[in-house]
Amino acid sequence: GKSTLVKLLAGVYQPDAGEILVDGEPRRFANPAEARDAGLAVIYQEPTLFADLSIAENIYMGRQPRDRLGRIRYDEMHREVDA
Repeated sequence: GKSTLVKLLAGVYQPDAGEILVDGEPRRFANPAEARDAGLAVIYQEPTLFADLSIAENIYMGRQPRDRLGRIRYDEMHREVDA
């Protein structure tokens, strides 16, 4: 049901029929990275969290915004999560 639909949207599962439309265009995501790059991200109800990180750091894990020197922009992460 719902979990399967979410995993299809997130690129975890591949549909065996039908199509997914994103902004009216048919899309097929081979993996979660493709879905994320298209603006679709899933935060699961019971995620595996890193207890020593903040909520913002957990949400942005693996895709932290960085400055031109490659340093993580914590202020931007926290501002986006607070919005």
